Amino acid sequence: MEKLGGAAKRLDDAVFQGERVLLLLCVSMMTILVTLDVLQRTFSRPVGKTEELLLALLYTAPTEAQRAFVTGTLGPAVFGLFSLGFLVLAAHGRRAMAAEKAGQPAPGWGPSVLYGALTWVGVAAFIKGLLWQFPSSIPGAQKFALGFMLWSGMLGASLATRERRHIVMDLVRKKWPKAQERPLILLSAGVSFGFCGLLAVLGVMQWHEQYTDWSSGDGVGVYDALPIPLWIGTLSVPVTFSVMALRFLGLGVRDFLHGPPTGGVDAHGIDLEALEKEQLS
Repeated sequence: MEKLGGAAKRLDDAVFQGERVLLLLCVSMMTILVTLDVLQRTFSRPVGKTEELLLALLYTAPTEAQRAFVTGTLGPAVFGLFSLGFLVLAAHGRRAMAAEKAGQPAPGWGPSVLYGALTWVGVAAFIKGLLWQFPSSIPGAQKFALGFMLWSGMLGASLATRERRHIVMDLVRKKWPKAQERPLILLSAGVSFGFCGLLAVLGVMQWHEQYTDWSSGDGVGVYDALPIPLWIGTLSVPVTFSVMALRFLGLGVRDFLHGPPTGGVDAHGIDLEALEKEQLS
């Protein structure tokens, strides 16, 4: 039994490391796609927010010449100066904090202006390149970001299960006699195992339907922007719920044999009783 438990723990540790890497990848890709999509949508507008604000402040009923001057010259100049000043202040604030932390005198503004200007040029060049490459929109950015968000959420739930950070209703267990606590824990783990297993089965059914559509012919069951199968996103549901079901069962068996953890990294969530005593003291 101990050898089997040790092998299961090593396997779970390997799965845990893989989940962490995959979660980092999904969150990074989701962040990149959302950022690029927001930048593209913001800077591809015919009239930006700065120009609209200046038109509203300067003119009641602007003529075509006035509108062209604001949207083509004044607005971009104001936005450029504002963004440049923001980056200079950010660079100077970063240098000031570093100097204070190192016990050095306050830095001068010259290098801060240089760093801010170089950052401004780099960001402007990046946005120009983005608009040149994607003048209308980034194909599939939002849908792909939603797919990565689905994987991120499901992986986060699986990691929370492994770390005993999932939501638990402890009202019954706290009132249960200590002598009968272990059978109750095993029963609770069995219910959680069954619930997650049911969701995993439903996820497999949904995944199989999408996989069948995708394999039936070219261009079927894929994203509109790129020929990537839709079932890749759906696969997160059966995979993570299967892992969670096994983890619930393993934790239940472990607590049934050795008793529930009372503290340390293996204890579940927050010790509310200890927190209450700390607040009262």
